Amino acid sequence: MLAAIIPVFLIILLGVAIRRYEWLPDAFFPSIEKFSYNICFPALLFAGTARLSFRSAEVGELALATLLPTALIVVASVLALLAARALPDAARSSVVQGAMRPNTYFGIAVSSLFFAPPTASLVMLSLALCLPVVNIISVVALSWWSGVPTDFGKILKALAGNPIILSTLAGVLFSLSGLEMPAPLMNTLDILGRAALCLGLICVGSGLVFSLRGLRPLALGFTSLLKLIAMPLIAAKVCLMFAVSAPVALAACFYCALPTAPNAYIMAKQMGGDTRLMASLITLQTLLAALTVPLSRHFMQWMA
Repeated sequence: MLAAIIPVFLIILLGVAIRRYEWLPDAFFPSIEKFSYNICFPALLFAGTARLSFRSAEVGELALATLLPTALIVVASVLALLAARALPDAARSSVVQGAMRPNTYFGIAVSSLFFAPPTASLVMLSLALCLPVVNIISVVALSWWSGVPTDFGKILKALAGNPIILSTLAGVLFSLSGLEMPAPLMNTLDILGRAALCLGLICVGSGLVFSLRGLRPLALGFTSLLKLIAMPLIAAKVCLMFAVSAPVALAACFYCALPTAPNAYIMAKQMGGDTRLMASLITLQTLLAALTVPLSRHFMQWMA
């Protein structure tokens, strides 16, 4: 798997170098992040999801093997936050995001390079099933701990305008409709999607934070442990308990082992989360993923 992970990290390091050595103007990254988040990334999600089949028995198995671990991790993080009374509210929303959201750029890039096409499709299916859910939870958490009275109308508005949720659900509906996308339009979406992977990984690198100033080590370590170790182990145990098929189990464990999403930083910035903690979580988990993601193949054996 390292042969698939190393190219991803090299592109991420390119983003680090561009930011560190100021090869491009400061305005480059905010513009690229906005372009990728609102146009390229939704195109990638829609095109990938529209090609999937949601009628097979694997859909139910995969939903169980990914959504149940996600729910359990959210419950565990919320229970831990109840005990962490000194932690500011803004940091609490970042803990919830950091404990459950997957880095879609990382996941699609690595799975397409390492797995056979059927398993890579199952990884994409995992993302299609889970992205709307984790984004809804993220918006609710950010709104709940925003420091202002909860406005459910505002929450619904944020959900209704979220490009990740909209593009994924649109892809699901298109797939279920049985319609066929005209080739020129699908090819256009594919080109935008390929741009999303490259631009997204570069932006991940540009956002990595290598400073200890203002760090919350306990929150950082606990959240990363939940995301990189506990979540894939829970997924492996769920797969064993419910006897899901081997390809589904592999895709589910891989999905659950992914580091947290760089888009979580954008959400935290827009909705009043702890951006410093979120950036630190993205940095640490992205670096540790080079070690933890390859281990996801063995989690089923360990939990057996």
